Amino acid sequence: MKKSDSRSQHSLLIVGETIDGQLSAGTKSLGQQALDLAGRLNCRAVAVLLGDRIGEAADQWSRTTGLPVIALENGQCRYPNPHLAASGLESLIKAHAPSAICFPHAMRACQAAATLARRLDAPCITAVESIEKNAETIVLKRSIHGGRLCATLAAERLPVVLTVMPGLFSGSTAAHPAASPSVEIRTLKSRDDRYIPRSMELSVHADQALEKARVVVAGGRGLGEAEAVGALEGVTEIFKNAAVGGSRGACDLGWLPHSRQIGETGRTVSPALYLACGISGAPQHLAGMRDSQTIVAINTDKTAAILRQAHYAVIEDLRTFLPLLVERYQRKMTKGETHEDR
Repeated sequence: MKKSDSRSQHSLLIVGETIDGQLSAGTKSLGQQALDLAGRLNCRAVAVLLGDRIGEAADQWSRTTGLPVIALENGQCRYPNPHLAASGLESLIKAHAPSAICFPHAMRACQAAATLARRLDAPCITAVESIEKNAETIVLKRSIHGGRLCATLAAERLPVVLTVMPGLFSGSTAAHPAASPSVEIRTLKSRDDRYIPRSMELSVHADQALEKARVVVAGGRGLGEAEAVGALEGVTEIFKNAAVGGSRGACDLGWLPHSRQIGETGRTVSPALYLACGISGAPQHLAGMRDSQTIVAINTDKTAAILRQAHYAVIEDLRTFLPLLVERYQRKMTKGETHEDR
């Protein structure tokens, strides 16, 4: 697609996914933000949902968001199918001439967004945190360098393909319920069977440990080495119900299993206490723990983005601070304190 023509483009496509007939968490979050997104871009939002046997999920999404939903069904989309999603959206884009096509910021949706952008020869911007319209130009902001800097970008041509961070508009994610759902179900024809997702499996034990924990001790690249995970585990022993988690960086390095990853492409937690140890504070990680009741950041970097989210900050090497924390606890225990005193 070359430079956009002179036609006004007044629609916004909101693209959601289902997993075995159920709305994904990212889809629910994006749906909550859809009308705010459309208002900022001064256009009408149309939701598109992909999956297999998704009539009920489409009704739910339309009812809770107040949006008309076009449901594209295909048996090969029982589990998210980025390749087929991109091909199925092309005809809709021709019909609606959208200014932007928005996906939730998740690993699978990023694959679909990149594939679609390549097919359209359109700009693709991921992990968007702010959207505004200046005259006819869409202006976007996203964090870079682990959240230390904020980049401001302008789309040179339309449509632009985006992945949107959850909670983009703080305090404005209330649903806009519709009196009755508006759903149109269409069959998504497959022209290419090279890629067919067969199943999705989760590590149930690890997920439950993280999601049910009242205290989460999470480590990032600041751990420095796999052996430092032992310091995190030592802290969890202080508390009755605690679990170890990690940032994507720590998990990618193999220091923690990916089943322990917290963030937009991992698990979402909301414990009473979240200890962020050596974590920079990238938006993708914050998306998975921002609802924690109390956040304590332990970091040697006074400019780390995580400090802006933390209720308390400890500017110290975690390998020095965490053993001291455990030692202080053990000293208190020798004076007769019990778990109930904590």
